[in-house]
Amino acid sequence: MSTTTMRASGAGLAEAWLSPFFGWRRRRRLVDQAALDVLSLYRSNLDVRLQCIDQASLQSDCQKQVYTNIAGILRTPRAAEATNYNFEWDELHKAERLMALLYAGQQLRQEISVRLQDLVDDKVAGAAGLRRDYEVLLLPQGDATPVPDDSLLRAFLLRVLEARHWHDKRKYLARPIRKTATKIILLGVIISLVALLVPYGVLNFSAGADLGPWWSLFALYTALTAGLMGAFFSRLTTIHRDWSNMNLEDVFLHRELSYTLLRAGVGVCGALIVYFFLRSEMVTGTLFPNFDKIAIEFVRVPADNAVAMAFVMPSDSLALLTVWCFLAGFSEKFVPNILASTEQQFSSASVPAQGGRR
Repeated sequence: MSTTTMRASGAGLAEAWLSPFFGWRRRRRLVDQAALDVLSLYRSNLDVRLQCIDQASLQSDCQKQVYTNIAGILRTPRAAEATNYNFEWDELHKAERLMALLYAGQQLRQEISVRLQDLVDDKVAGAAGLRRDYEVLLLPQGDATPVPDDSLLRAFLLRVLEARHWHDKRKYLARPIRKTATKIILLGVIISLVALLVPYGVLNFSAGADLGPWWSLFALYTALTAGLMGAFFSRLTTIHRDWSNMNLEDVFLHRELSYTLLRAGVGVCGALIVYFFLRSEMVTGTLFPNFDKIAIEFVRVPADNAVAMAFVMPSDSLALLTVWCFLAGFSEKFVPNILASTEQQFSSASVPAQGGRR
């Protein structure tokens, strides 16, 4: 075997061992190429729209200078700037806003209508308010000015474009923050889930063994871990449901570990309150656990008509306790509503007693 062949085979073996790393690099290159393609298409679209503007229709030297500036921005970027997507997008957005200063007449009104519809389609914050402002702007203001002049409409179009560009910028800034926040909260969900299921695994592999004194805290342990998992799960669903409606301050807040731990602490405290509330037996019924029947049960399946097996599962009361404490950690309003209802009941019960003593 030649030296060249040995080197090639060694390189192939190394790449096989490091396939996750090489795969990540390939995916990264694909992402970079896709970003460049989108950027190039956006640049070409702006260039074509600029060519649709007749330079002879420009009314002032200022507009002619703006046209020249836009043409300079839309030139092919330098090699050093080719991968600086943030800078390039800012420049293209600037060119688009400058182009708004060149529109006039019916073209200007058509551009505003299209841009307003884009805001509505993409659910940009403030889209409905901008549409109402535009309708008010088109109303006759008097006999002298039945319709707004082009300068007012250009200023309004700039507002619309700024709202659109800020929406895109916020999405760009929030994307890596969302990934970081999701990883932190998902790790919390996994840790709390494992902590909740640990007793079942321990009992499964130590059946028949004497249980230590720590098992006397099993009910309380289950309540706290269920509340912890509910709190983390609530944060996880909030991120994926309301992320697009959060302002930038809230977005950065979700990345902080201290904020996640604060929400986890609230969930654990809420689960502890529900645990004592249920144990007080102020309310009873089939929806509430019986603490005398909280247990992990062994279920044995006979071999008559099925595969013989035995497995552990929570009793009905233990399952109810877990669900109640999970809800206490999941919902931020659950425990305050319980406390408010209990306070009202105590107040109603104490009023007749005071009246009787009088």
